[in-house]
Amino acid sequence: MRILFVRILGACVVMLTVAACDSTPTPQGLSSDLVTYLDRAYAPGLFEVVHTERLDHRVVPDFRRERRVVVYRADLKLKRAYDFGTWDQANAASLILLLGAAPKAVAGVNRDGNRSGDVLRVTGRLVYEQREGAWAITTGATDVAFPAAAPDRLALLKSWWDYTALTVDALFDDSVPRSNIVESAKTARSFAVREAGGIALAGGAEDSDAWNVLRSVAGTDPTILNVATTGAPENLALLRRGVVSAALLRADEAQLAAQGAGPFERDGTFPELRVLASLYPEKIHVVVDSKSMIASVAELFGKRVAFAGSSPAALNEASDILRAHRVELAALKGPLQQTPLNEAFAALARGDQDAVIFTAATPSAALKAFVGAHGLRLLPLDADAVALLTTGTSNYITATIPAQTYPGQDRKMTTVALAALLVSRADLAPREIQAVLQRTFAPRDVLKQGSPLSALVRLETSRQGLTLPLHPAAEAFYAPASAAK
Repeated sequence: MRILFVRILGACVVMLTVAACDSTPTPQGLSSDLVTYLDRAYAPGLFEVVHTERLDHRVVPDFRRERRVVVYRADLKLKRAYDFGTWDQANAASLILLLGAAPKAVAGVNRDGNRSGDVLRVTGRLVYEQREGAWAITTGATDVAFPAAAPDRLALLKSWWDYTALTVDALFDDSVPRSNIVESAKTARSFAVREAGGIALAGGAEDSDAWNVLRSVAGTDPTILNVATTGAPENLALLRRGVVSAALLRADEAQLAAQGAGPFERDGTFPELRVLASLYPEKIHVVVDSKSMIASVAELFGKRVAFAGSSPAALNEASDILRAHRVELAALKGPLQQTPLNEAFAALARGDQDAVIFTAATPSAALKAFVGAHGLRLLPLDADAVALLTTGTSNYITATIPAQTYPGQDRKMTTVALAALLVSRADLAPREIQAVLQRTFAPRDVLKQGSPLSALVRLETSRQGLTLPLHPAAEAFYAPASAAK
């Protein structure tokens, strides 16, 4: 009898909890909350919420009563023109994280800017928290993963056949490399696509920013191969061997690689390296714990500083930022340490590091998630340091991180950025260069292929932050646009 009573009581508690969760927010409340939330990140009055619908009909009881995740669908009407492809204001990448949406779940963002009256249709997840007795949106639920689409059966079969055929060849043909069948398959597929008149592109690791941008360029076109790589060193190796048509490198990586300097010294010079386009900016972030008393990069004298990221030029970038603020590396409390990004954030939260420097496209999803949970803080770069970093033949360009890019960031942050450059070889055929650039800047639904950064890929910024000469065929491609100005 007692067991039955406990079960009935538990069921009643669950039903009451579900009912309470399901009633807040109401559709009307969600609309009002979205307007308030969006006004904080964008200019007030930019959006009108014309429709909202809650999709979490089966609500799981949440006994953490201070936090709640709400799944929703909304139509957001623009009350005036707005360009989500600009580099230094809240753009499409910001919108994705702000609304807790997958890129493919936001429709209506136009590559050439949006007009007044345009409607954006969004499906996403929002985090509600209770503040002073009321529920309010605090951030998009970026900690909830969206499932990736599974490859179709034909693609799986083709992939299996490619690898199997190459492996069999390697067993009986001594001319086929046996040390790395995967690498050989990658090379073979790239050559096959290019021999058939297509193009092969190399960005970075699968699902990285660079890889996703090039996936957006490739789309569903079978004549374009988006090659997954381990990053800049492999991109350069594939270019040197003529395996791929073009690859992505940061501006400083491209310059150092061409000179055979710094981390590329062992590889020797690469004088044939040329730029095709500047695609999007990657901005320097200097992060400290939210409780830290450090207010300026210049105050890192005698502090413990780590740099994060897999770029071979990451150490150079961190060193440049410190020296521009007159903080010599010898003045730090120990050498600069390279650490994986999430481990670096955790070290800040534990007090094992005083600051972390890293370069990334904004918003950084990893930083936004960690700030929301643990409370880190961005430091702006000093004006004289920015001037020093961006003068002469510098790799850096002036940039800002808009207010509300990260939770608790109530003002814009001055920083510098490095352009992500699409590069190639000087001897690549003009036909292939034209094909790469036509596809890169082709009109299309910029978020449909899954990369919010693709909205930043614009002809207007295609020559910003270049550190190497343009390929002659790229100059010819841009000539009509230059003549029209």
